[in-house]
Amino acid sequence: MNLTIKGIPEHVGAALKLAAERSHSSLNGEIIHRLSASLTGGNRDPETLRIAESPDDMAGAWEALAGGWVSDLSVESEIAALYETRSGGRDVDVSW
Repeated sequence: MNLTIKGIPEHVGAALKLAAERSHSSLNGEIIHRLSASLTGGNRDPETLRIAESPDDMAGAWEALAGGWVSDLSVESEIAALYETRSGGRDVDVSW
């Protein structure tokens, strides 16, 4: 579904852009995430889990994910797969 929203105040648009940059997301992705979170009471399932804006929240998100990744691939193969399927919109360094 596509939706056009008009009349977004400048300060709201600026805050959304900043939040998108901090979460390494597109503006569209940030808006969808925030709308989804507001409609679900902030409950996040693994598919919509995103890292929060503060370092403590980021550490908590990584801790919550720790041990949850199941794969038959080696770390190197996982990294190669990430590079292969990522969008070409921005550079991402997933090396250790």
